Amino acid sequence: MGLTIDDFIAGWIGGICGVIVGHPLDTMKVRQQTLGTTMFVAVRRTFKYERIRGFFKGMLFPLLAQTSKRNHDISITDQVAIRRVYVAGVAGGVFQVLITCPFEYIKTILQTRTGGRGSWKKHYEVPYTGSIDALLGIVRDRGFRGLFRGVTPMMLRDVPTSGLYTLTYEMLMYYNFSKCETPVLVKQSIAGGSAGIASWMFVIPLDVVKSRIQADNPANPVYRGMVDCFYKSYKSHGFSVFFRGAPAILVRTFLVNAVVFIGYEATLAATR
Repeated sequence: MGLTIDDFIAGWIGGICGVIVGHPLDTMKVRQQTLGTTMFVAVRRTFKYERIRGFFKGMLFPLLAQTSKRNHDISITDQVAIRRVYVAGVAGGVFQVLITCPFEYIKTILQTRTGGRGSWKKHYEVPYTGSIDALLGIVRDRGFRGLFRGVTPMMLRDVPTSGLYTLTYEMLMYYNFSKCETPVLVKQSIAGGSAGIASWMFVIPLDVVKSRIQADNPANPVYRGMVDCFYKSYKSHGFSVFFRGAPAILVRTFLVNAVVFIGYEATLAATR
């Protein structure tokens, strides 16, 4: 069955709902990864210095980047091999990274502008006041290539996991839930959340490295690349540094998937 305009609009609105709900947790995750603090301290200091607005920094481009999230367009059937489903997810991941890396970079550098001082102020903070200002400033100072800072760890993080997410989701829906009497929305939410957690568990260290590279000063960087970031982060903070923000990532993953499906179904029902 083809994608109708109602499906597209419902998917877009569902995606927006997911961004709004998940962005505060994403901001706390990024601040934990780059400032080395706990979730409780990140929440408390963000509210102290920036109030509610601080939790939603850098959200513009993630909102604009939302498209239809109708994940059940690809299905595992007797005619579709599991390998093809995984490859389809991987291919989608490559295109996704190439499109979203600039948005992710801008989001990260704005999220690390804490408005604080002392240990709550990063050693380098960008001079940009918002997403559009950051986009224009980066292109002006470093060209379009400057927008792809951190693309290597992001590619390693997202491409394999896009395939794993798609495969896990479809297998859960087809093998576990196909004969289950549970409402479709509940099945999709559980399958999506479980697939998200399964795909994220193995790449959290890459996400930490990605955030630290993107939050670094491009004019005088602490890290010379992904391997150097791994080495220096481990040398300074030990192995635990690579799992900073893990609880926020996993909670956000499940929550966002549920909200996306709920937003999708609610919008679709309203347009009928």
